[in-house]
Amino acid sequence: MTRTIPLLSFLLAGIVLLGSWSKTAAKEPNPPAGFRAIFNGNDLTGWYGLNPHSSIQLKGDKKKANLKQQRAEFPKHWTIENGELVNSGSGPYATTEAEFGDIEFHVEYKTVPKADSGIYLRGTPQVQIWDWNQKYDLKNPNRKPHLGSGGLFNNVPGAPGRDPMLLADKPFGEWNQFRIRQIGARTWVWLNEKLVVNGAIMENYWDRTQPLPAKGPIMLQTHGGEIRWRNLFVHEIGAEEAKSILDAAELEAKKKLSQSLTLHASFDNGLDADYSRGDKKCYVQQGKELVQAKPNDEAKIAADGGKFVGSLHFPKKGGYRPSYTDGGVLGYNAKNWSASVSAWLRIDPDKDLEPGYCDPFQIIGNDNKKGYIFCEWSKDETPRYFRYAIRPLFHIWNPTGVAWGDIPFEKRPMVQVARAPFSREKWTHVVFTLENINDKTKPPVGKLFLNGKLQGSIEKWDLTFDWDPTKVLLVLGANYVGHMDDLAVFDRPLTDVEVDRVYGLKNGIRELHP
Repeated sequence: MTRTIPLLSFLLAGIVLLGSWSKTAAKEPNPPAGFRAIFNGNDLTGWYGLNPHSSIQLKGDKKKANLKQQRAEFPKHWTIENGELVNSGSGPYATTEAEFGDIEFHVEYKTVPKADSGIYLRGTPQVQIWDWNQKYDLKNPNRKPHLGSGGLFNNVPGAPGRDPMLLADKPFGEWNQFRIRQIGARTWVWLNEKLVVNGAIMENYWDRTQPLPAKGPIMLQTHGGEIRWRNLFVHEIGAEEAKSILDAAELEAKKKLSQSLTLHASFDNGLDADYSRGDKKCYVQQGKELVQAKPNDEAKIAADGGKFVGSLHFPKKGGYRPSYTDGGVLGYNAKNWSASVSAWLRIDPDKDLEPGYCDPFQIIGNDNKKGYIFCEWSKDETPRYFRYAIRPLFHIWNPTGVAWGDIPFEKRPMVQVARAPFSREKWTHVVFTLENINDKTKPPVGKLFLNGKLQGSIEKWDLTFDWDPTKVLLVLGANYVGHMDDLAVFDRPLTDVEVDRVYGLKNGIRELHP
């Protein structure tokens, strides 16, 4: 008996300790100040099951029955383990009973290979979660898991925010942390403390003609593999705080653009730039010399004909090509060159252009076989294609030495748009970007945007140039017939959100002058 009592005491103490450990493993969530937990870590209180895609087309009694069935199925597919909300990859989505408007949402997740998930905001898809190890499939070009999670995948292809700005996912087996802020339809996403979506508009997937709903549930989508969630915390943002955040975001966004601006030519009063980090003067090539350009019959200033005030007007096909020297503007270099060019055009290509290639923009160096960048309207097709091309060293893009027009479209380093939105009545915004040109350690990319929307990318090419940096020029109006306004150059590739922001400037680039 003297030995039994201590043994019994030891066993009872072990049970107490075990019970204490169990409570610790599923302890109450600890949200940061100003946040509240929307998952208690112990049960499914406050949540129900709903896959809106399976019920959206139903009506009446069929819809009621479907929604009832999804609620009944919910606890069969979602379980609680050690304070984590777990789903094996099937069943209805975990949906909050509460509805939310402007919020900041913190959540951690951990998933497995080949799984696919996402977070619906206001009941609308979605902040995407990918298996980012998947390879890019050229047959499905709008699906880009290799770029990483966090993008607004259900925005239309090319829309700002659809793809994340950078890859921020952690390896499988590790927890990822999302910080998501939504004010109105604007969405910010931080993945593992890195900003991957910067204030992009989340489109209303259910009806793109309508704005995003003012309120709706948070939904945790899942299919294809296990996903675990924990530390789900929400801060509801009031009107005053929302205004303060939006105002600060607007100022910061304009500040970043302003810091990157290297040249702006408004064409309000002449050809010279309004602002430049380098030489403001506009030139034309005469033989081997550059002389200052002046408006004439081939390149006129239309005082009241611009998108904003004045514009540069090329009334006919000619050889007068206004140009700006690099010298701190384009920033060409042999190691890593990145830049963006922005302008507005007003033209009907099929009515205004004369036969042959017509290039509103070119970037040239001392030898076109050492590199050549241009936007062009095609020569023979009707309607005429609009293209953005980055031609590196001649032997890279043209190893067989055939004419540009004889190379199949898909084998040229270019983006081609079949029916670009150009018009005599409306202005069209054009932005083309360069990223990591001449860099042997990072993939080079060129992108074309029209009216704030991405049209395509030049990727998977060796974009090596060999220009003399002192000879680099930005050339305008090579056989172009039409109007041009608000030309700007930036010292880096603008993000899709920044392109959309420039497109939306009410007073043009002058708003960004340092």
